[in-house]
Amino acid sequence: MKSLKIFILAAVAIVAGLFAACSDDDFKAGPAVSGTQVYFPESIAAEYSIGDEVSEIVIPVMRVVGTEAQTVAVLADDKSGLFSIPASVSFAAGEKKAELLMTFDRTQLEDGTDYPISFLLNDEENTTPYGNSQLAITVTPWPWELLGTGLFREDYLGPLFGAASPEIEVPIHKHKSREGIYMVEDMFGWNYLTEVFGATQAQLSKQWSITPTNIVIDCSDPNAVNLERQWTGITESTNGYGDFLIWSDEPGTLVDGVVTFPKDGMSCGMLGTQKSYYANSNGNFRILLPGAEIVDYSLAVEYDSMRVDGDGVTSAVLTFNYGADVTGIGYVVVPSNISAEERATLAAAIADGSAKDLNKIENLDGSGSVTEKFVLAGSGAHTVVAVANDKNGQPLAADFVAINFFFPGSGGAAAPDCDVQAQLGLPSALVPENAAKYPDQNNLAFSVKGSELQSVRTYLNKTAVIQGAGMTPEQIVTNHGNNISADQLSAANGTGFANIFIELDPDTSYTLIVKATNVYGKSKVVTAECSTAQIDYTGELVIGNYLMQYEVTGESGNTTVKNVLTVVPKEAGNDVDFFVSNLGTKISGISWYAAYDSAASTLTLSGIWKGDENLGSVLGEWIGISETEAVAFISKNPSDDQSKGGDPIVFKVDPATKQLVKLNTNLQVQVGTIEGQSVTNPQLVAIFNADGTTIAPYTKPEAGTSALSAKMQSVGHSAVKVPYRSVADMRLAGRRNLLKSNAVSAGEGLTCPVRTLSVKPERCEPSPKTFGRVATFKLVDSSARLAK
Repeated sequence: MKSLKIFILAAVAIVAGLFAACSDDDFKAGPAVSGTQVYFPESIAAEYSIGDEVSEIVIPVMRVVGTEAQTVAVLADDKSGLFSIPASVSFAAGEKKAELLMTFDRTQLEDGTDYPISFLLNDEENTTPYGNSQLAITVTPWPWELLGTGLFREDYLGPLFGAASPEIEVPIHKHKSREGIYMVEDMFGWNYLTEVFGATQAQLSKQWSITPTNIVIDCSDPNAVNLERQWTGITESTNGYGDFLIWSDEPGTLVDGVVTFPKDGMSCGMLGTQKSYYANSNGNFRILLPGAEIVDYSLAVEYDSMRVDGDGVTSAVLTFNYGADVTGIGYVVVPSNISAEERATLAAAIADGSAKDLNKIENLDGSGSVTEKFVLAGSGAHTVVAVANDKNGQPLAADFVAINFFFPGSGGAAAPDCDVQAQLGLPSALVPENAAKYPDQNNLAFSVKGSELQSVRTYLNKTAVIQGAGMTPEQIVTNHGNNISADQLSAANGTGFANIFIELDPDTSYTLIVKATNVYGKSKVVTAECSTAQIDYTGELVIGNYLMQYEVTGESGNTTVKNVLTVVPKEAGNDVDFFVSNLGTKISGISWYAAYDSAASTLTLSGIWKGDENLGSVLGEWIGISETEAVAFISKNPSDDQSKGGDPIVFKVDPATKQLVKLNTNLQVQVGTIEGQSVTNPQLVAIFNADGTTIAPYTKPEAGTSALSAKMQSVGHSAVKVPYRSVADMRLAGRRNLLKSNAVSAGEGLTCPVRTLSVKPERCEPSPKTFGRVATFKLVDSSARLAK
């Protein structure tokens, strides 16, 4: 088992004077601090479950300045009066950590009762606005009963660090009074860490420390298992990651004693970096409660073909694929398309043996497939319902499978074509009753209606993105669309299913792609197009398109780099917040949050993308926006020699005309190829320096180009050109990763702005190679539901 350590050069081939030092006029300091800056650390547990033998709890207290000995007053609020809490905490000279020792008589505490206690560091001169001066905890006498030994399969640190994902034994407890609440004892202890990184505790302790910590999982609703944000007990020191936290982003499930979460449905937080990353990237995170057994009762059925014998008798052929623990299959074929309720009723009849025309497949041993042939005379829609038998021969009626298929019959009848219609329009026109809540500038309503539909898949994006994707509408919706739910499908087969796409860009054309498949297996793809309305804007900042130009001196002469960016208001009535799109180079679908400061005459981009707010600022880092390609925006304040390329992007606004006239930040755009967990073949595709970049309103396309045919060209005459279409494909596929390797600024005219240093990995000092994240794009997701 290996861990991987990758080092990225801090700077490569930067032309002298490219980023010159100057002033710090734009710097705004935070609140001033003084004294020793005492605080409660973030990693303190909020809940303490104490056993019968526990009579004290230690609360850590930290300080920034640790030179002198110091005593700090502590106020405590304990309504029970059963806890003895000191009135102060003392630091020894030279120490930055002290301990507040709280004691109690365990026999006086009631099992299962919560005892809330709060603390306040009562020293304003020595606390800090950047740390917690208050703390609230809950003490609960040990409410747990040991169930036994379970199994925990890791998919947490392993994928982040390129290491192993082992399965380890763990003690598991259940709550004495709360049904479905479980606690995993020391889930992320040394036995876990040594297995992940394949090293001894002694080796790992140079970089890692472990505080025995129990993890609580709420399985009270087996279909919505929740893991609250908790400290794992793991702390990393070498790279400054600090305390590692874990929590679930999406509900998990508890099935037959097995707890799982969706792929990318969990998060890993690092307090040292104040960043979080998606976990469970392989979907392998799993907890087996004591006594749980992993069995494979999977079952699938598909219509294979029609066969005709010498006498003209027609037969249908079905193929059944089954799991390793399935011992038999019972199935019935019905000559019609039956409802979900009828399928469930038939499955129950198959399970109790009362179903008419019941067919049985017996004596199955190990996973595999079996083909069944049976006579069918009439043509038309048919339904097959199948139930698997467990390893004891008992039918699993709750897990039945059912499919529709069309049987041509002796006459060779053709299945009916798919009947589906789609509509996309402004809320004021399509759903006027919702127009006030969802204005035409940022929202589009749509509807889907058909008959005998078995599935419907939808995809919405800007028309320019779809047209430049290099894919057919069917390929796009198949690869990147979302299936509507069973309830929505039922509505589509009736009066129609409707919804609203929210948070769209104003004055922009969007295209809806719908792929529907009917119960006969016939599919159809339809599209609808509509533009959002312009925002009713009365602010002073001049919005619209701006042409940004910069002349680069290369090896074979000068090149003028041009970029047409667009500034639009965020919403009607808001004259401060804006969105900027096509910044630096045209990658459709990316809009940056921007804030206008009239007094300072600036428009500032903090680095946050619309729809990907959870990522925070993406400036200075590689963003993977498809399976194969990544982009990086590197921005530097020319006054800061120590800038790492993640500074806010600032435009100067003319105080008289209220137009963008100058770029106050040096900006570069790079595009690279994702290979495994690395970015290779980086190309500098745009560069705009504060000194020399001109900006002016732009009203018409350049000669010979259009908004859809423009090409991205690498800067530097020997560089490889990157076509616009490949970048459009990146955006279309959805941004999947935030690649942690920082992008590095290039010198003007250089072909390869990023280099990596190949270093043999050290097993005992793992460091992350890539943190996979899933970026959201709120186009096909909507919480608004239209009235039918």
